[in-house]
Amino acid sequence: MKVKKKPMPMWQKIFYVISFIFLIWAFIYLGTKNYNAPQRELTDSESFTKEYGITSQNVFKYTTAKEVLEMMNTKEALIFMAFPENKWSSKYAEILNDTAERLGIKEIYYYNFKNDRSNNNHYYENIVKELSSYVPYLDNDNSDIYAPTLIGVKDGNIVFYDDETSIIHGDVSIDDYWTNDKIASKMVNLGILLQKYLGEDDEKTQEWWEDRW
Repeated sequence: MKVKKKPMPMWQKIFYVISFIFLIWAFIYLGTKNYNAPQRELTDSESFTKEYGITSQNVFKYTTAKEVLEMMNTKEALIFMAFPENKWSSKYAEILNDTAERLGIKEIYYYNFKNDRSNNNHYYENIVKELSSYVPYLDNDNSDIYAPTLIGVKDGNIVFYDDETSIIHGDVSIDDYWTNDKIASKMVNLGILLQKYLGEDDEKTQEWWEDRW
């Protein structure tokens, strides 16, 4: 005589289905989780690439307003002041990086001053005062730094100040402005400024760059 099995209660069926799904999910999760590779922080050059879209083999090193002020008073430094939301900064950064690489320059400090300018940061305002002979004054007689700007500092003195394209008048596109001839000319001019910063002879420097174009 066969014993008739009692049907499994519905709650038990649901329990088994849920348990089975959970086990499958657990196996997949544990099998794909990487326990040995903590997330790596980006280097300065990688972060700069992410912001500006230029090669990851670049010379830019992040710095702050406080550090910029200290550099301007105590050491030698090349400082690029810009921010990625400014559409002219990326092209200038690309040209600057190419020029620096040709000269074997390994490091240019990068200062994103956008928030400091908006917030009237104390260190930023002191940087503007230090650069009072160079920064532009607009119609309201207020002076500010505009992006992109490059300065060279040596022994507490400003060796050069370059802010081409920081204030563009009229409806000019980046592609219309930066023609191939203008890019080549800019690389020559930047090369002269950078070699002057490095202590090279001005006449020899100009001949060196002109020979390459």
